[in-house]
Amino acid sequence: MEPTGESVRIYELDKYNYPQFRDKLIELYLHAFTTGDYGQCITRGKVEATLDELLRDGYGWMAFAADCLMGLVVTLPLEKDPGFPAGMCPTIPVEQSVYIAEVMVHADYRGRGIASEMLESCLRNEAKNHLYAVIRVWEKNKPALELYRKLGFLPIAGIVQKKLGMDGEEFEMKKLYLAKEWKGVGLGEREKGRKGDWEKGRKGENFEKNSNESINYQNN
Repeated sequence: MEPTGESVRIYELDKYNYPQFRDKLIELYLHAFTTGDYGQCITRGKVEATLDELLRDGYGWMAFAADCLMGLVVTLPLEKDPGFPAGMCPTIPVEQSVYIAEVMVHADYRGRGIASEMLESCLRNEAKNHLYAVIRVWEKNKPALELYRKLGFLPIAGIVQKKLGMDGEEFEMKKLYLAKEWKGVGLGEREKGRKGDWEKGRKGENFEKNSNESINYQNN
């Protein structure tokens, strides 16, 4: 993808305009999840099915510069995430929470604040109708962890997932669930313990084994 000097614009994505952008979104998804040190073995067919399913129930925010797609954020009702360990998070009201299912930025444009812009647009919109936002992130993705911390997310749980690498070998990824509170006092009461919560999360405390090996609702 060629660099561009155009300003970044954020556009909403839903099931109605999704067909217009579908091909570009598939290419972005493949790039995000099949490249890098921990690229996964994902077929184009699975990506197509995943995006189609996501946009049946969810909404998105896309980052463009001119006609160049740089990034994507997709949200769903939290109840649509089959991996969420609700039993480990009794203070999170699943029916009143939104799940940020996908956050991805093309490698050529990372480090430019694009994920932050998309997430800020997403959070402003979702705060109107939900009490909490929940997101899942790989514990070794330090840039993402730092961004989510700055946006007000706190660790609430962890799971371990099995993935298939590009070399055909299976490997495990530890994922952290983080939550941001908009209303009420559930997480706000823990504000003074923020540093301790993050240290516990990074040490991998309270991780739950998750046998879901599909790519549905997996975020980077």
